Amino acid sequence: MINYSSNNFKIGMKFIFLNEPYFIESSDFIKPGKGQAFVRVKMRNIINEKLIDKTFKSTDSLNTADIIENNLIYLYTEKNNFYYFMYKKNFEQIIINKLIIKDKYKWLVSNQTYNIVFWNKVPIFINLPNFINLTIINTNMNIKNETINNVNKQAILSNGEIIKVPSFIKIGDKVKIDIRYKSYISRIKKK
Repeated sequence: MINYSSNNFKIGMKFIFLNEPYFIESSDFIKPGKGQAFVRVKMRNIINEKLIDKTFKSTDSLNTADIIENNLIYLYTEKNNFYYFMYKKNFEQIIINKLIIKDKYKWLVSNQTYNIVFWNKVPIFINLPNFINLTIINTNMNIKNETINNVNKQAILSNGEIIKVPSFIKIGDKVKIDIRYKSYISRIKKK
């Protein structure tokens, strides 16, 4: 572990605070006219995703966290509690518990690559990609004389989520979804 002084804090730096891993989202070094300089930091807990504001004296320091991120391929789920992922390079598989996956399981698609965060070689967090391709399994019927393509209707995705899609989308269409906003981006052309 490396000990970093607060005046060397950088955005994205990962460190241990109160025995949990955090990363810095913003850092402002402030040198007032009188008194000691300090650093105002917005930091996010990597495990529970809570954002906190903290002020450190310029003499404070923190230990860096042994955090590694790897891109792994999602394979399958067993008994809705264990999620199997595979390293691309050596095909080694790891199992991640549902406690880490949380409600992100809805966005796991077989053979899709996901970014997994490890702390001391143990998986602690999964980063979802911004976009995922899913299939439409149900949608409202189109009106026969409908010619306007920008009219939206509700559709149910293969993961059970409901989104709004353009009127030309049909059951069985594969669509690109922005999962940050649960919004339709485009229809995937059939090969």
